Amino acid sequence: MTDRLRLSPTRIRPWIPPGGAVAAGLDSLRRPVPAELAARLRELGELRDVLLVAHLKVLGVMGGERTPLTGYLVPGADLAARGVALDDHTWRELVGKVNEPVEVTEDAPDFDVVLDFSGAGVTGSVLGVAYVDGEDGLWLEVRFRQEVIDRDHAERFAGYELRALELLAADPDASHDAESLVAPDEYEYQMRAHSGADIRWHGRLFVELFEEQVRLRPNDLAAAHGDARWTFRELNANANKVANTLLRRGLSAEDPVAVVMNRELNWIAAMLGVFKAGGVYMPVRPDFPPDRVAMQFERADCKFVLSSADAVHTANEALAGSVRDCPVSLVEGVLRDETDDTDPEISIEPGQLAYIYFTSGSTGAPKGAMCEHAGMLNHLYMKIDDMELAEGEVVTQTASQCFDISLWQVIAPWLVGASTRIIDTETQLDVDWFLDEIAAGGIQVIQIVPAYLDVMTSHLTRHPRELGDLRTVSVTGEALKLELVRRWFAVYPRISLVNAYGATEVSDDTMHEVLTGLPERDYVTVGRPLRNVHVYVLDDKLRIAPLGAPGEIAFAGVAVGRGYINDEERTAHAFVEDPHRPGTRMYRTGDFGRWLPEGKIEFLGRRDEQVKVRGFRIEIGDIENKILGVPGVREAAVVIEGDSDTKTLVAFHSGGSTVQAEDIRDHLATQLPEYMIPTYFHRLDSLPLTENGKVNKKLLTSLAGTLGHAGASYVAPVTDAERRLATAWAEVLGVPLERIGRRDNFFELGGTSLAAVRLVVNLDRQISLTQVVTNPVLEDLAACLVAAVAPDAGLVQRLSIGDFDSTATLVCLPYAGGNAVNFQQLAKALQDKGIAVYAVELPGHDLVGGHDTPLQEVTEVAKAVNDEIAAITGPIMLWGHCAGAAFAVEIARLMEAGGRPPSRIFAGALMLDAAQDLDAESAMVTAMSDAEIIALLRQDSAFVELDSLKPERMDVVGSAYRHDVCSANQYLVDIQQNGFKLSTPLEVVVAADDRTTEGHAIRHSRWSMVADQVELRELSEGGHYFVRTRADEVADLIAAACR
Repeated sequence: MTDRLRLSPTRIRPWIPPGGAVAAGLDSLRRPVPAELAARLRELGELRDVLLVAHLKVLGVMGGERTPLTGYLVPGADLAARGVALDDHTWRELVGKVNEPVEVTEDAPDFDVVLDFSGAGVTGSVLGVAYVDGEDGLWLEVRFRQEVIDRDHAERFAGYELRALELLAADPDASHDAESLVAPDEYEYQMRAHSGADIRWHGRLFVELFEEQVRLRPNDLAAAHGDARWTFRELNANANKVANTLLRRGLSAEDPVAVVMNRELNWIAAMLGVFKAGGVYMPVRPDFPPDRVAMQFERADCKFVLSSADAVHTANEALAGSVRDCPVSLVEGVLRDETDDTDPEISIEPGQLAYIYFTSGSTGAPKGAMCEHAGMLNHLYMKIDDMELAEGEVVTQTASQCFDISLWQVIAPWLVGASTRIIDTETQLDVDWFLDEIAAGGIQVIQIVPAYLDVMTSHLTRHPRELGDLRTVSVTGEALKLELVRRWFAVYPRISLVNAYGATEVSDDTMHEVLTGLPERDYVTVGRPLRNVHVYVLDDKLRIAPLGAPGEIAFAGVAVGRGYINDEERTAHAFVEDPHRPGTRMYRTGDFGRWLPEGKIEFLGRRDEQVKVRGFRIEIGDIENKILGVPGVREAAVVIEGDSDTKTLVAFHSGGSTVQAEDIRDHLATQLPEYMIPTYFHRLDSLPLTENGKVNKKLLTSLAGTLGHAGASYVAPVTDAERRLATAWAEVLGVPLERIGRRDNFFELGGTSLAAVRLVVNLDRQISLTQVVTNPVLEDLAACLVAAVAPDAGLVQRLSIGDFDSTATLVCLPYAGGNAVNFQQLAKALQDKGIAVYAVELPGHDLVGGHDTPLQEVTEVAKAVNDEIAAITGPIMLWGHCAGAAFAVEIARLMEAGGRPPSRIFAGALMLDAAQDLDAESAMVTAMSDAEIIALLRQDSAFVELDSLKPERMDVVGSAYRHDVCSANQYLVDIQQNGFKLSTPLEVVVAADDRTTEGHAIRHSRWSMVADQVELRELSEGGHYFVRTRADEVADLIAAACR
């Protein structure tokens, strides 16, 4: 007996314009299945099974996976799951497998896509695919949410379904992977649209173009380092001395020349001299271990070495014991000699090898990437075009000489009469010194890695200053995160960022995203293809992937290098003949990405970074992007620790010391499904980098195995209660039991509000939700279990931990369908400010089950809460979020009537709309099904825990939400008609990006109908549920009201 497949639902990635969807709600389209095709399909087996196979094939292609899982509806049955491992099966074999049982990794899976044979129509999914078999034949119907995909994309999806049916019927015994789903018209579109501008070569290469600039501007500045300056004439003469020396000593075309030097003007002369002589420039850092340098010399079959007095020891040690004839020349000696300094006039061909850069690669020994003169020149013009380099400008040379970006930083400016300025490593390591260089003026363009931009931005945020003539910052080497872009433009909105993407193997960068402000999407793309470059997103067979589907990014065209020097095996893997433009080379990057509607690529990380943890598909880059959205986090990296069934996600971050693991976890809980939230979080002063400025994930993975549980030493549970509790934690958190120690914190191990509720139920309610929140450490919560303290019977739950001298108390009323734990992060933030927090658990809102109490109206709840909080001493404030504001207003009315008014009311994310608008909203919500309400809440990230709910409890959320909205709206209609006014000050709090409170600058004034004093407070962002996403900012606002 074989094990069941363990699958999670296939996700459909959005396909909408960069500015957002142009329409909302469901739309649909209908396409006939040709009668002759339908007849052939019926001959192949049960029609539903045949259609299901084609559908799963399309889903696998569009989701970029081999084990697709779809929702499945047939008449008279509940929503089910159907999935299959596509593997290398034939169509006929898949038809025989689609009804084999599968295990779904989620208790209540949320399907983006549902295949519907029920005829009822699907409303809660992103995409509903239905086949209707009637008297007029077989029809394909596609219903789609316009907020997620547009009509063109839905049309293509329908086309893929029909194409899969045609392939299946044409040859059922062929492999399902034998042919592509991409139609000829889409293929031609991608060939045409995903190429950079076709710019013809003008017949001259870099050396000739440089020499032309020497003739045009011999006395203009070409290069600088410290106080030293070289004009174009001086640079050319020195480079010619190097070139003529190499030629005199026997250099032939394409002979590799190792340049073992520190970054200085003589290094530039050596580099240019090698190019002029027709040799191959191969930079080597003098501080590299001699064994590594020796390997590079050997692998490249190095013919000559250029070095300097302060670096030659490395070259000599590397050559010690070698039998090769590899003469070493000191450049300073060559420049002192009376060597011929005229142009050597060596003929260089476009396809001639220009340079070799050794890259570390993800595994194995360094690889020497070879690039040609035509590709090098093409890249130089890319930089000139997008950096808008002009005569007289200055580009800083900051990169290591072994990092390929160092090349364009030096030589691209010369082609337009600009210059390069070498910035010493010591200067860069002191950000103040580096900024002094920029602020002194005269520098227009710099290029740095994201990690350094982060350091620079943090420093400039604290110590703002003018940056001279700087107008463009190019960023490369690692993915550029939105959070860093946002921070940069907050301090320097007029200095553009250029996100550069490419590879050493393709002459450096091949795509640019030029940013003059925040991107229109919530991530930074890698831009569009640049001149003379063809960009593909490919499937596993190197075929063009459908638009929007993830696949491997590959490059073709003049930029593609020749391969890895003397390394046939690795060359054969990465450099292949372009199957789409025969006779040319194509380079496979190993990166994962997808096309966007605007013709740019969304970078999804390395293909090897899409992994499975506990059966769930995880994309590391997605998690890292979300962590960077946490205020105070500068850098983020996520790695996998453990093997097989013990794999866990471990996150590393740098930034402010006040950022706690639970802060990040709670932020992620509003952005990601629970299974994508890392188990452990570790803060480092800075993330370790490789020599090329990329995050060193190998080192972090090793570190993850030694740091333990969030940095604390592991202590096993010792009592029966602790062991019982650890078992319950493992079940609700999905964490291996052996990883849970007696000093672990429930919420630091991935606990969410729903997980806390599930824990209470799993323990037969022997502990309360409040006890979980206030005693999150295992040994402390176990003590509560032993004491068997009766759970609180009332509605009001204390969220603040422990006893402390509070200056005030905040009582919180949740948003529609919400619960008390939604305010947990706010309670944590306010505890440090001396404010105790209580929250109301509304009747009938039990998401897990066990105590289904009736739902109650606003006035009933308010009376009960007023009675319960009567025992609280000191000032009391009320916070009502959205629908909760109605409860807060009624509680305030009762408190005022009782002679003990609250000190303040906060109405969060709610406007007091006119009666007709409130009635209209109630009517709309009443008409919505529970499934539609759930889809709405998921879209707004209100209830990140919904994925873990059982289907019958989904109904509880839907009915609770519907009741809360209607009850609150009716109350707000009534108070506008009754005419009472509160004397308690009322603050309306909104987030600027909350669509439900648009126009708040005017709309908030309607609250003056029920309160004498009304003020508006605005947060810059946070969405509708900002009380969760921006708890620290909300806490600051509340604390300020107490002063």
